[in-house]
Amino acid sequence: MIVRPFARIRQWAGGIGLFGRLLGVLILVMAVDFAANALVFEKASDFALQEDIATRLADRLAASARVLDAEKPATRAQIAQELSSDSLRLLWSPRHEPSLAAISLAGLQGQILAAQPLLAQRNLRLHLLPFSDDIGGTMSLSDGSVVSFESHSRHVWALKAGRLISLVLPSLVLVGLALVTIRAILRPLRRLVLATRHVGTARSSALTPSGPVEIKNLIHAFNAMQSRIDSLLATGTQTMLAIGHDLRTPLARMQLRLDEADLDPATRDAIEGDIGEMRDLLASLQTFVAPQGEEPPRRIDLAAMLQTLVDNATDHGGDATYDGPDTLVAMGRAVPLRRALSNLIENALHYGGNAQVTLAQANGHVTITIADRGPGIPEEELAHVLQPFVRLDHARSRDTPGMGLGLAIVEKSLSGEGARLVLANREGGGLEARVILAGDAC
Repeated sequence: MIVRPFARIRQWAGGIGLFGRLLGVLILVMAVDFAANALVFEKASDFALQEDIATRLADRLAASARVLDAEKPATRAQIAQELSSDSLRLLWSPRHEPSLAAISLAGLQGQILAAQPLLAQRNLRLHLLPFSDDIGGTMSLSDGSVVSFESHSRHVWALKAGRLISLVLPSLVLVGLALVTIRAILRPLRRLVLATRHVGTARSSALTPSGPVEIKNLIHAFNAMQSRIDSLLATGTQTMLAIGHDLRTPLARMQLRLDEADLDPATRDAIEGDIGEMRDLLASLQTFVAPQGEEPPRRIDLAAMLQTLVDNATDHGGDATYDGPDTLVAMGRAVPLRRALSNLIENALHYGGNAQVTLAQANGHVTITIADRGPGIPEEELAHVLQPFVRLDHARSRDTPGMGLGLAIVEKSLSGEGARLVLANREGGGLEARVILAGDAC
């Protein structure tokens, strides 16, 4: 099997850790910086002016040195200023002052010394001035004092451009490679963050390790953790389903014996009520622990679904009303949505005596509100009422049937659809349950 060169490179790069990648970026940037500076210095060493321009510059430097050497030190600064022009600026100093690091112009220096050999005795030095388009230099007088000069030349722009490139290019390379490296690191991390949102749900799946070695090890650890969590959830679910299934058999036998027993009507009704409640408890437990179905999302008319649920409640004597559009289509799974909305309407009718169902669309979300005018829920209990097996004190005191799984089932069904359930007490009494669907209407 022949592996393409790029595939080999990607396979090799995939085995390099994060530290190795960062070290490689730094080494490459240093190499680019060295190469760019070497090229600039090489061009500076070979830089030369036109012959007549170099000769004029050499003659003016030689003449200026002779004039200043003949003057007294007290007047040299003034004479140097008088000798200056737009193309050549002179500055006399009694001693040599070290200048900023600059690029030496060896080629131009040799060209000027060839035109005026006596300047070699003046210790002539030429360099490219930083942050300007001028050629700078120094030469010594007979008493050791120094004449600094700057000469403007329009031919220096090429060296300046090269110098600018040598300064900017390593930074650009560093920024580019840093972006590539960060993106290579963040891409698998983004996938990992998205995968954590589905841990413990039917949509969880193992990730393919990619990126640096450290990220791959993290993804391997995440996959192992997710596998253990899925195994624990599956074991617990199967255990609860098996218990619920096996308890149906003794309940059926108890019902048969009750039918054959000679009991007074009051006792018979009480026992049948207890058996029915146990069946309902087992059904609620199985509904809560059973895994979500694999029904694919499809277009659902939420308005029609809510109106049907409200009509059914009204047919059974409940005080339920609907306020909203005649049709509103959204993507979702019909079975869990219908189960959740039906439970909320039944809770409103059971605890509040009425159910006011509202459907609205705003800010890119579809919101379903189910409100009642019952006693509501104490503020300190709102944060816990969605947890399984939690029942409020007033429900216990009234011997209300159930085991505290109604809202937990609603929360589980809605979370599987990417929806949120928000509970809040209403002003004037009552509870408001808002279902906020993740997507907009179709």
